[in-house]
Amino acid sequence: MPFCSFDRDAGMYDVTPIENMFLLEYLPTAPDEFLRVYLYARMLALHPELGDGMDELARALHMDSDAVYNAMSYWERQGLVRRLTDRPPTYALLPVIPSVSGPSNPMESDYYEYRDFNANLQAIFGSELLQPKQYAMANDWINILGFTQEAVLKMVEEKYRRSRARKPQGFFNRLNETAAQWAERGVRTVEDVERALESDGRVEKAAAQVMKRLAMNRPATADELKLVSCWLNEWNLSIEDVLAACAETTKSRNPSLSYLNSILESRRSGVDERFRELQATLRELGGSEPPTPDQQRVYGELLGQGFEPETVRLAAVQCARRNRHTFDHLTAMLSKWAEMGLTRFDDADAYVQAMTRMTAEVRALLERCGASRSPRMDDLQLYERWIADFPRPLIDYAADCARGMDKPMLYMDKVLSEWKKSGVSTADEARAQHESRARSEVPAAGKPNPALDYAQRSAAETDYSSRIVDLSEYDEQDGEA
Repeated sequence: MPFCSFDRDAGMYDVTPIENMFLLEYLPTAPDEFLRVYLYARMLALHPELGDGMDELARALHMDSDAVYNAMSYWERQGLVRRLTDRPPTYALLPVIPSVSGPSNPMESDYYEYRDFNANLQAIFGSELLQPKQYAMANDWINILGFTQEAVLKMVEEKYRRSRARKPQGFFNRLNETAAQWAERGVRTVEDVERALESDGRVEKAAAQVMKRLAMNRPATADELKLVSCWLNEWNLSIEDVLAACAETTKSRNPSLSYLNSILESRRSGVDERFRELQATLRELGGSEPPTPDQQRVYGELLGQGFEPETVRLAAVQCARRNRHTFDHLTAMLSKWAEMGLTRFDDADAYVQAMTRMTAEVRALLERCGASRSPRMDDLQLYERWIADFPRPLIDYAADCARGMDKPMLYMDKVLSEWKKSGVSTADEARAQHESRARSEVPAAGKPNPALDYAQRSAAETDYSSRIVDLSEYDEQDGEA
C-alpha cells in the first residue's frame, strides 16, 4: 500500500498543481515559512480574487509583510519567481523544469548553476533570509578562493553553529576573513575544512585556558583569538608554552593577552637588545617587573627623538637618587632634557657632573653658614647666578657674614647684591665695608638689627628653572620664605 493516496471519495475539484520536480528538489531544503508563501502564491495565481497584493497574502498566512517579501525574494533567487514590478511588488511564477534552451540571461544561469548550493546555504540560516551580497560572497569562495561547494557549506554550517551571531550579515563579514586565511593555508575540500575547524577548536580551547589562567572571567574576543592562533599556528608554540608564559604576567597589575603577547614575542626573538636596555633602565628605577608593551612603545619613541640608551639609563639613575622611582618620573625628566638638547650621553653626563659639583659646593656653603640641611633647588638657582657675577672668595665671605641667620642663602643674596651696587668686587673690600658698617650701625638695646631687614625675592626674580634641572640626590622641599 502506498504511503499517500487519494481517498476514493476525494474529489479533484479546484486543484493547485505542484510539480513533482519541486517536491523532489526544492521542498527538502526550503524554510517552512518560505514554503507556505510559495504554495499560497501558486493558489493565488489561479484565483487572484482571493488576494490582491502582498499585505493581503500576509494577513491570510498570519505573517508580516516583510516576511512575505523575504520569502518571495528567496524563490526569486531559486529561479522559480520573476519580479515584474517593484512598487507595488508583483511576480510571475516560473515553471520548475527549465526550458530546453536554458536560462535566457546570465543572472538566471547563475541561479540555476548554484540552485542547490544556494538552497542548502539558506537552509542553514532558517528564516533569516540571505541577501544577494552573502550569496555573492559564498560564490567567490568557490570561484576565486577555490573551495568546493561542499567545503563552503561545511565551513558555514560549523562556524554558524559555534557563533553567537544570528544575523547573516555580520556572520558572513567575519567568515569572509576566515575563508581568506584558510585559503592561504591551502584549505579547499571538506577534509581540509574539517582539519581547519579542528585547529580553530584547539585555538578556542587554548584561549579559554589562557583567559582562566589570567583570571579574566569572560570569553576571548575575536582579536584575542587571532593572537592565540598566531602563537599556535604561526609561531608553532604549544599550549604548554603559552600557559607557562602566563606566570610572568602576574608581575603586572593589569595582565592581558597583549601583555602576554609581548612576553612570548620577546622569548621567540631571544629578547632583543632594546628590550634588555629598557629592562636595565627600569632596574635603575628600582623596578623588577618586565617592561610593559606601553613602556616599550614610549621607550621606542624616546630613541626616535634622538636619546641614546645610555642617556635614558643615566636619567633613571638620577631619578632614583632623588627617590623618584616611576616610569612617569623618568619621562618627565627626559622631557626637560630634550628641551635643553641633552639627548647624547656625553652631553647629559657632563651636565650631571656639573650639577653634582655645584651641589657639593652649595653644601659646603651651607656648612660655612652653619646650616645643617641639604641643598635645595632654590639654593642651586641662587648659586648659579652668584658664580656668574661674583668671585668665589667673595661668595665665601658672604657665607661667613650669614652665619647664624635663619635664612642664610637669602641673606647672602641680599649682601652680595648690595656689594655689587656699591662696587665691591673682592673679599677684602667686602670685609672692610662690612666691619665699618657694623661699627657704625650698632643697634640700640631692644631695636632690630638693620642688617636683618631684607626682603625675600619674588618667584619671578628667582625663577631659573629654564637653566637648571633638578637632578641630584637632595630632597625637594619648599624654598626659604
